[in-house]
Amino acid sequence: MDKIFELITQPGKEEGKKTEVRLGIRVKLSSFETTCFVTQQCQSYQALESEVQGIRQNLEDVLKEARHVFEGSSRKDKLGLRPDMKAGEIWTIFSAILDEGDFIQAFNALEEGKRKEVAEYVLTHCNVFSGKAAVFSSRYDEKSALME
Repeated sequence: MDKIFELITQPGKEEGKKTEVRLGIRVKLSSFETTCFVTQQCQSYQALESEVQGIRQNLEDVLKEARHVFEGSSRKDKLGLRPDMKAGEIWTIFSAILDEGDFIQAFNALEEGKRKEVAEYVLTHCNVFSGKAAVFSSRYDEKSALME
């Protein structure tokens, strides 16, 4: 992998002003190349270190999201889910999952639109006071369309 990050240094312009640094990322589009800043201007090593930690955390979050995508795809394949399935068919498969953690992960692995369809089906067609529908209704967050 090519080196994509670059430290950009700007000396202090006025008397007594500290040198400032930023982290940038090199972007190439066809024959055009530029550097885009990915941190704020920093006047100390500690400030730059804090900015870099934020980037690391963001990258960790992206990796977690990718893991869920890949695990979700694998889980969907194992469950036999297809994009053309109706909400009721999906709910029938999900309600047969015995482990609550697996049940939640399988639901959360669905794409948002499909999660909302299944949620609407469960909340309007199922008894939300017993069985998996009760678990679903108590853990479903309408804003994120995820089970928590």
